[in-house]
Amino acid sequence: KQWYQRRVVITAGKSSRGSTIGALSVLSVVTLVIGLILCKGTITGGWVPINKNLWSISFVMITSASAYFLLGLMYLLIDFLHLWCGSPFNSAGKNPLFLYVGSYIVYSYFPFNWQTAQTHAALMLQSLVGTICWLLVGLYLDYKKKYFKI
Repeated sequence: KQWYQRRVVITAGKSSRGSTIGALSVLSVVTLVIGLILCKGTITGGWVPINKNLWSISFVMITSASAYFLLGLMYLLIDFLHLWCGSPFNSAGKNPLFLYVGSYIVYSYFPFNWQTAQTHAALMLQSLVGTICWLLVGLYLDYKKKYFKI
């Protein structure tokens, strides 16, 4: 249902960019408010607690709110204000299959993975370094005009 809402907002807003940003902002606020009401503003309390493992409706609503917000922000910066061209993500998007399969194959090798403490901060750093490395691979492949397709 949510993918359909995003598609309708983007395609219906082709005539007016401001209406697209407004619609994404409204969707972001509405889904956030619904999610916060369902969980009563707490992580473990409320009528429907936020639970990622079960994909509870409060988790889905709050996650959707952040997705709508980020989509609206990117639309504003890239398509509306022309402040950013989307790099390096557009380079990585030209070889998504290569990056996906490559990350699956070399996941256990350095610099994508290493022995670290099982803390949130250490695992976040490891994920960030791996993502930056794959973005650099995508940039290099785009620079060399190498695009892999099925």
